[in-house]
Amino acid sequence: MHSSNPPTDDIAVICELLASHLQTDQPTSLYQLIKWLQQPQQAIFNADALQDSLLLFRCNFLLMHCLYRLKIQWLSDGSGELDISALAIVRRPFSATTHCNTGSEPDGQLCAADPLQAYYLDLDNLATSREQVEQLLNQFWKKMTRPDYAMHQNQDLATLELQPPVSAQQIRQQYRRLAMQHHPDRGGDSVKFRQISAAFQRLKHTNLYQ
Repeated sequence: MHSSNPPTDDIAVICELLASHLQTDQPTSLYQLIKWLQQPQQAIFNADALQDSLLLFRCNFLLMHCLYRLKIQWLSDGSGELDISALAIVRRPFSATTHCNTGSEPDGQLCAADPLQAYYLDLDNLATSREQVEQLLNQFWKKMTRPDYAMHQNQDLATLELQPPVSAQQIRQQYRRLAMQHHPDRGGDSVKFRQISAAFQRLKHTNLYQ
């Protein structure tokens, strides 16, 4: 995409393409949909859309925006249901017993509050800056960090054949040495290699690596 504020007509085109592409009971993913929309036949997203964090954010946002619009539309007219999750996006036959009446609210709010839906339907969020995107990514990785890594510290040091006190440089150098020694491509033990890699990743999130 070349703009963070696409015209309404462009959004309608993407919705129409997705509606024709999403087949009932055939799961797909956001990644697959972005790749499909990159193809010359569709030519919606740039070829390098997945290479840049800001472009990726905006493509993902616009795609989710259109998916939620389709979800609301299909529920409202009884033509289908759309499951949207991180694991899979699936269109299913309409079932009147699985949801409540969506009503005629102009913003298409569903019965149960859905923070993701509210976020992606607000096109103002598409103008998120590169700095804000980087902050979101940093927050994501921080949330992925387990708070109890220090509990494994002694065992992880032992896996790397180290004893405290050690510095971040010593940990890094020892990891590289052992990883090279046990790498499967060099005839090493794949189990040992994974253990070494996991220990190093955990130690990187302890005070030893500050």
